[in-house]
Amino acid sequence: MIDLKEELNDLIATSSVLVLQFGSDSCNPCHAIRYKLEKWIKEHENVTGRYIDIEKNLALCSQMGIFSAPAVIIYMDGKIIAKESGYFSLDRMLENAERYMEMRIDENINL
Repeated sequence: MIDLKEELNDLIATSSVLVLQFGSDSCNPCHAIRYKLEKWIKEHENVTGRYIDIEKNLALCSQMGIFSAPAVIIYMDGKIIAKESGYFSLDRMLENAERYMEMRIDENINL
């Protein structure tokens, strides 16, 4: 059985774009962000997303530098392009991610 850390390492290595949301069942902003992220991910076919419950994965969250909820990390080609926690603009974060994705597509076309 693969543990969550191994699964995340595999996803980071193999996903062109990976969105990780860290949240809690008792966190109302986490629910709103989760709904918005799930919708955004469905609209982008090359994006993979995972929700991680911070209360059930304290050690993993600590290792990843997540100490508050909500938190979102976006990876592109194995590298972090955005990381926010607490009070932040998810819309701005996703707009920036889309710009990175467009630049990546443009670079691949020009190769």
